[in-house]
Amino acid sequence: MKTVIFDLDGTISDSSEGIFQSFNYALHKMNAATMLRTDVNRYIGPPLDESFRSLLETNDEDIVNAAVEFFRHDYTTVGYKINDLYAGIDNVLLQLAANGYRLFIATTKKTATACDVLRHFRLDHYFQGVYGGSSTIPKPELVRHILTEHHCLHDKSVMIGDTHYDIHAAQQNGIFSIGVAWGFGEEVEISTADVVTRFPGELIQHIENLMGSD
Repeated sequence: MKTVIFDLDGTISDSSEGIFQSFNYALHKMNAATMLRTDVNRYIGPPLDESFRSLLETNDEDIVNAAVEFFRHDYTTVGYKINDLYAGIDNVLLQLAANGYRLFIATTKKTATACDVLRHFRLDHYFQGVYGGSSTIPKPELVRHILTEHHCLHDKSVMIGDTHYDIHAAQQNGIFSIGVAWGFGEEVEISTADVVTRFPGELIQHIENLMGSD
């Protein structure tokens, strides 16, 4: 059976405004300078602790962990709802599920938060599993876990995402990769994907081209 693993932020939905507000909530609580709206994209994709080390210019784990908790408090109560589904992605999921593909999420978000986002958009029923990560569970390990737990065939599996973290995770696990250019990553960082696409409506054809349409 064919398997499609999706990233969440920047691939299925544009969560940048909610993430921006939650970052600034945390930075304000930490008495640190808040970020500009134009800067948020670079912090979407990496684990939160990595982002706050950069934003707060510290490796002090207590400070970083406090900032992460402030962010999560705001995002899980308010921020995750400030979110827009990319046009056409719901139809892609509908068609893939109807055609018998197994769909999964692999994200650096916590699993519970990712599930909240999917329920918010009423997309949760399309996915057979949602796998959240952290700095201790990097994305290649999440993808490996999905492939192993669900006995996925490597030549019948693809990872779809908007950053080099997603493409690297696919390559580390020997599966196909599709980079999406509508998300938060720079196009150059997804250029090593098997395919780069600019519109959600192109995804099904690319998936079929990579894995066959039978």
